[in-house]
Amino acid sequence: MSKPLSRAAGAAARRHFHAGLAGALLGAGAAPVLAAHPQARVGAPVARGRFGLTADFQLPRPAHLHVVPFDRTLYSEGADWALQPDGMLRIQTTGLYRVALCLDWVAQQGTDVDLRLYGIRRKVVGGPPGASQKDDRLASVSVPGSDAPRLARFRGSWTPGRVPAGATVALEVAVAPAGTVSVGDAVVASHTALQDAIVGQAAADVLSVRGRVVAPDRVRVVLHNTGLQADVDVPAGELRVMAINMTHSSGDSADAWHVVHTPLEALNAGELVYAMARNRSIAGDMVQASATSFLHIERHA
Repeated sequence: MSKPLSRAAGAAARRHFHAGLAGALLGAGAAPVLAAHPQARVGAPVARGRFGLTADFQLPRPAHLHVVPFDRTLYSEGADWALQPDGMLRIQTTGLYRVALCLDWVAQQGTDVDLRLYGIRRKVVGGPPGASQKDDRLASVSVPGSDAPRLARFRGSWTPGRVPAGATVALEVAVAPAGTVSVGDAVVASHTALQDAIVGQAAADVLSVRGRVVAPDRVRVVLHNTGLQADVDVPAGELRVMAINMTHSSGDSADAWHVVHTPLEALNAGELVYAMARNRSIAGDMVQASATSFLHIERHA
């Protein structure tokens, strides 16, 4: 069992870990790896480097592996790696390394509708040139996109009154935001008075509420008394309408980023480490050249 750190030692360790990416994970999971490696020394200086993009990177083809072309050195300590023209990092010194990747996907329309895959890969010495599916996967993450429909809503008071047996009463309402739905889209509607405690179970069982888009942003709500034996009085309640756009995909996304990183890895001189990205089916997905698009590397031993 490990002994707890003193307050001073703990503060020093926290500063050390904060300086490196994901230091908390390093403290929790790196000790067995360090102990197993004869060159590892706890407290040894850590060399770091970080690389970014000078321009936004558009993934030109779907379902293809793309090397993220990092071409900007934000900082680099020592000569343990060298940035290559294609965005890969060539390892210059054999040792224990941690590599981290963060991609800042741009907020845009129509691209966040499928699976994004990105991660960190290693090309061993003598491997085929360029990115390959045979390269070692050091870390990766799959992020599902969303193709949620656009919704328009209405909430307001409605007193349907007497609904004769087998008959209907109707009301037209405007849903918002405007420009969301048109004829052919779907509607879900409800009325809060249609409950056993208000109209009785028998009436609640034979009353149905349905809606239909009859014009752009206009919904007709129909309350139908499907029973054939009695009229029903429906008092005031809240009408709730949700209209669903079914003719256009949404695929909107906000700016999104996620850090993925390796554990401590033994990398050999001459190997290449690189970041890759792929959108499974959508062309034109884009990574922004921002402070949160970076490839980070640390040599620990």
